[in-house]
Amino acid sequence: MKPKRSYKDSLFRHIFNDKRRLASLYTALTGRSVAPKDITITTLRGVFFNDIKNDISFRIGDRDIILMEHQSSWNPNMPLRMLWYIAKLYSRQLDSRELVYRSRLIPIPAPEFYVFYNGSHDEPDYQELHLSSAFSHATNSLELVVNCYNINYSTQNRLLDSCYELRCCSIFVQKVRDGLRDGLELKIAIRQAITYCKTHDILADYFQKNESEVFDMVNFKWDQKRALEVAKEDGFADGERKASMKIALSLLKKGLPIGIITDSTNLSLEEIRKIAKDNGLAF
Repeated sequence: MKPKRSYKDSLFRHIFNDKRRLASLYTALTGRSVAPKDITITTLRGVFFNDIKNDISFRIGDRDIILMEHQSSWNPNMPLRMLWYIAKLYSRQLDSRELVYRSRLIPIPAPEFYVFYNGSHDEPDYQELHLSSAFSHATNSLELVVNCYNINYSTQNRLLDSCYELRCCSIFVQKVRDGLRDGLELKIAIRQAITYCKTHDILADYFQKNESEVFDMVNFKWDQKRALEVAKEDGFADGERKASMKIALSLLKKGLPIGIITDSTNLSLEEIRKIAKDNGLAF
């Protein structure tokens, strides 16, 4: 029996947790053809806390390892996050004891890093993020480059034109946004977007088969994003530290995952635990 997916999954992860669709996306990105049978999905689950995980990672034979992240909020720290992910993936693949004692070079798959952004902040169709941009001073000792693509729906977007599945995902999100702009309630906007996709041959089979799961995922993610925005607005007028604590308390009360709260407030796990304890909240 196929395991039921978590409603906390993202739509991007849900759609592309599929070798055939990954092959299509990778070919659109690189121009290099890859057979689905050569793909091994290696997505991490629960890397740091139980609720933080990378979206998609996969190997192509033993040659390449690809990490892909979807972002609805712009995050300039993705190179650092990708560094954590790739280190974890390499550590899973390699025996640390061999690293100590082997005298010959150990081959590892070459990494590639991609971010797919569809937030409201205005970003170019393509840009690169460099880990070295965060360094305190220039050094040639380490670099990591993330290829970032804006996948907000547009008829002029080359990547969307090249990948049917990604274009369908983008159209669906745009239809939800259109419904919200027209004053629809979130749940109605999601249902309407699903119906539109099913009747206009936009990944119709996928939306037909996964309608309830898509609804739960998108409804959860959109409500989660709204909770973050409201909490930040509530805390904005206070001092930065006080605001972060206020935001953390608000998000704890809403039951958001701890990993999301730490990312949103820059508070440590211990600080958030103390806030929860001081306010009689479960942690």
